[in-house]
This record gives sequence, structure tokens and C-alpha cells, in this order.
Amino acid sequence: MTSTVGQAHAAATAILANAGQPASDAEELLSRLLGTTRGALRSRARDLLAPGAEELFGLHIARRLAGEPVQYITGRAAFRSLDLAVDRRVLVPRPETEWLVEAVLEHLKSDARSPLARAVRVLDLGTGSGCIALSIAAEHPGAVVTAVDASEGALAVARGNAADLGLAARVTFLHGDWFDALEGDHRFDVIVSNPPYISPAELAELPADVREWEPHSALFSDDDGLADLRRIVEGAPRWLMAGGLLALELAETRATAVAAWLEGAHDWQAVELRDDLAGRPRVLLARREKGPAIAPAQWGEED
Repeated sequence: MTSTVGQAHAAATAILANAGQPASDAEELLSRLLGTTRGALRSRARDLLAPGAEELFGLHIARRLAGEPVQYITGRAAFRSLDLAVDRRVLVPRPETEWLVEAVLEHLKSDARSPLARAVRVLDLGTGSGCIALSIAAEHPGAVVTAVDASEGALAVARGNAADLGLAARVTFLHGDWFDALEGDHRFDVIVSNPPYISPAELAELPADVREWEPHSALFSDDDGLADLRRIVEGAPRWLMAGGLLALELAETRATAVAAWLEGAHDWQAVELRDDLAGRPRVLLARREKGPAIAPAQWGEED
């Protein structure tokens, strides 16, 4: 017997609840399958599910019960105003990273050095799905973004998202390991990154759907989760304009320690930690000092 949308929704919600999964997972899976919004499910409750759709929905519920993240099942993830393609080659974009983007956009909109009449250059390190780079490009018309990733698979996902969103002309994707992907003497107004910052020793503490499904290369970093952050902090002055912004997402347990690297250091000023919605320090912001920096090409810089 064919189920209605409402019956399928109710049955899936009960099954997932028994497995400790939230009701929102059933809503997301069913609404994505039907090509509608979660809010529209109620108005369609009496509609019959096509046999093929009902079977596919059952398969999706089974995949969720096996621990697969909803976003990988549907192949889509919402991030700020964007709807992005995602798969196991990239991390699932998270609300914490939206706060990182918000901090960058706030800087760009308030910075007297970056009027919309002039293109502002943004470097996104470890772009993954492209969620940071593409959100900045979409929400700040003057931004020209360079997005770097060491994973060719991740870059394929990000390039596809840029093409789908009509942003490919303003976002350049480069393959390489952090700053090694860059050539020449480019300098940026903003360097932003959500790098790997989890210690390998913390693997067992992660939720199973993160630990078993998401790419470990994008999650874990050596030296107690600090190795990649250290490389970015040490290399950033070479590529930042004087007064430019460094914006990083951090683990709350090590945020204060990372901020201490920059506080009082020659190359940095206005070091700030910002909390996420849960009140945990999550975003680190710092301005590159004017005057001599690490890179000889920047010596004597006055702007």
C-alpha cells in the first residue's frame, strides 16, 4: 500500500527517534526527496508518495540509521544563503563556520580601505566545498576570491558549486598545500581559513557520523591539533596587505593558546576572539601590522 507524505514522515520520525536521531533528519530527507521545503511537508501530508519515491525514502532512512550524515545522503547542504553540493570528499558545512564568514563580511563592509568600487582580494585556505569562498563572493560584490585546497576531490566539488551558483568568474581555485599553492607576489586584503584543528588523540570523542564519514584530512592536525594553524599564522604576514585581516576558525579548547601566538607579536595587532552561539571561543581575528613584515616584497610598504 502506498503511503502518504504524512504517513511516511511520521513513520520515519518514529524509526529515527528510536535510534536517537532527531525528527529534523526525517524532515530534511523527505523534503529534499520531494524537492520542497520542510515547511511545505505539512501542506502535502495527504499527497501520495510515488512508489519509487517511497522506496528511495526508505533507503535514505536506512543510510541515516547506519550513521551516514544527512547531507551526504541528500548530496546537499545549506550554508548561509547558499545551497551547496557536498559528498564525502568535503566536510559538511557547519553553523560555526557561518560565524567565521560573518566576521569577514563585517570587516569588508566596515573597512575604509575596501570600497565596493575596488576589488578586495580574499584568500580562502582549505576551501573544501567552497562554502566560505562562495558565501563571501555571493554576499560581497567587490570580493575576488582565491580558494586553495590540497585535495583535488574537494576542489572538484567546490568548482561545481561555483559554476552552479554563477560565481566561477570571481573565484579562482588552486590545488596545493596552504600557501604553497600561491605563485608570484600576490597580496590579499583577507586570509580566511577553517583548517584541520582536531588532535588525532580526540578521534574517539567525535560523534560517530563525523568520525566515520567525514574526511580525516580536513579534520585532524598533528601537534595536538595545532600544526596547520601554526603554518597559516606563520605564513600569513607574507601574503597579507598591511592592515589586512586574518580570520581563523579554532577549537574552543585551544583558542586562547592560538590567540597568544599573535598577541604582542611583531606582525599582528587588534587580536580578537569571538564566541559562537554556545558561548565558546571559535573565531580568531587579527590585523597585519603596518611596516616591515616577513616577506621582503612588503618591506617599505606604507598603505
